[in-house]
Amino acid sequence: MVSAKDVQELVKSKLKGYKFIIVSNREPYIHMYTPDGVQVKTPAGGLTAALDPLMQATGGIWVAGGSGDADRENVDAQNRCRVPPANPKYVLKRVWMSKNEVDKFYFGFSNQTLWPLCHNVFRGPVFDKSFWSGYKHSNTLYAEAIRQETKGIDKAFIWFHDYHLGLAPKMVRNGAPKKQKLVLAHFWHIPWPTWDTFTLLPWAEEILDGMLANDLIGFHLPSYCVNFLASVEKVMGIKPDYGTLNVKYKGRTIHVRPFPISVDFDTIDKLARNPGVKREMKRVRAPQYIPYKYIGVGVDRIDYTKGILERFRAIDRFLEKYPEYQNNFVFVEAGAPSRTRIPDYMKLNEEISKAVDKINWKYMRGYWKPIIYIEGKLNPDRLFALYRTADLCVVSPIQDGMNLVAKEFISANVDCTGALMLSKFAGATEELEDAVIINPYDVEGFADAIKDTLDMSPKEKRRRMKSLRSHVNRNNVFKWLSDFICEVAKFIS
Repeated sequence: MVSAKDVQELVKSKLKGYKFIIVSNREPYIHMYTPDGVQVKTPAGGLTAALDPLMQATGGIWVAGGSGDADRENVDAQNRCRVPPANPKYVLKRVWMSKNEVDKFYFGFSNQTLWPLCHNVFRGPVFDKSFWSGYKHSNTLYAEAIRQETKGIDKAFIWFHDYHLGLAPKMVRNGAPKKQKLVLAHFWHIPWPTWDTFTLLPWAEEILDGMLANDLIGFHLPSYCVNFLASVEKVMGIKPDYGTLNVKYKGRTIHVRPFPISVDFDTIDKLARNPGVKREMKRVRAPQYIPYKYIGVGVDRIDYTKGILERFRAIDRFLEKYPEYQNNFVFVEAGAPSRTRIPDYMKLNEEISKAVDKINWKYMRGYWKPIIYIEGKLNPDRLFALYRTADLCVVSPIQDGMNLVAKEFISANVDCTGALMLSKFAGATEELEDAVIINPYDVEGFADAIKDTLDMSPKEKRRRMKSLRSHVNRNNVFKWLSDFICEVAKFIS
């Protein structure tokens, strides 16, 4: 099992003499004004959860977009601050954008064009030229922030993250002094679509040209690597080597590799054993809260890719088909609002609320309602208490690059009494063979799977969960980081 210390030593040995910079749109810590003064919050999402342990273990600089209303008042003249606030380990450099810039770059091109295009979930991407202009402009802001941090530096390793920054690698490479040694890598955290889908994008060539400025490009799954190389072949007319997953471009060899991302198993395991979690577990099962035999749990960012409505349809059918579970089963859904300025997301929030009301009214009996819908992010004690007491956790995306909720649930289920139900369309399915695999579009099959999972013997649940926990423990976030750094080290001189 790879630890944070192992990664720290690896970075010191493999990246010796290189300035270490991570670049992402989302920042790992946000300063917010509250009635109690300025507070620092951590955003929901797998990217920052995965990378913060690396930065705490290794130090360096994290370049990210400032998003908190108190962010500007908590940086120095170079737009930097030390984080985490309680025990600073690395530098956070913030990039500033106006509301109009954010609308076009983030809410526009990133999440109304690239997001639906890459997830291919029956939502038409918006090909708006102003969105594209905003995307290009904001990528230049990140490139300039990186230039400031690498000025006067002989060598730097720059690790870009996700679909927001498809153009920045080329901007950084082209803007660097000739004598400066840069190693650029990019991890794309969402699926890469098939070439025929990607070529719908009017600016497909520019995105690929920007990405191919990297030395290493990582995806979650081998199939995404092949899709990317096929896009390069069809759009750029360059023949990749599918055997080695390499492609030659402008005199360089770009390596494309699968790196399935994970979670910090040890930290989650320890947090799930805290006394506060045990107290919350008793409260969860108390007569005034959930005095019912079975509990299911879902934890999601509210997004149409997460299959929340499909999940509720399956729960509706399950209760209809197996009425003996009425007044015996409660499903707790914790949904963190996301991208609420985008029309599709506003509509989804309304649809979810209406679906919950409809199902609850349909089956409500006295105090019992089948779905408890919590809007917002749960505090850790409550979240881990639900993970430990739940009979099942449902992760049912209709398309997902990986899905770290599945691995988080496994890491927190220290008693091995719960079962994981996982969509066949989540990247994690390729690893988590002992999960109960479902098709979120198959309402009948999904409903039957809920019953079968609830009826599963404690012995079988324990066997499956122990196997899943062993896998996630061995393949934790530090293993992901170690594998990526080791691959990057091949380009270090």
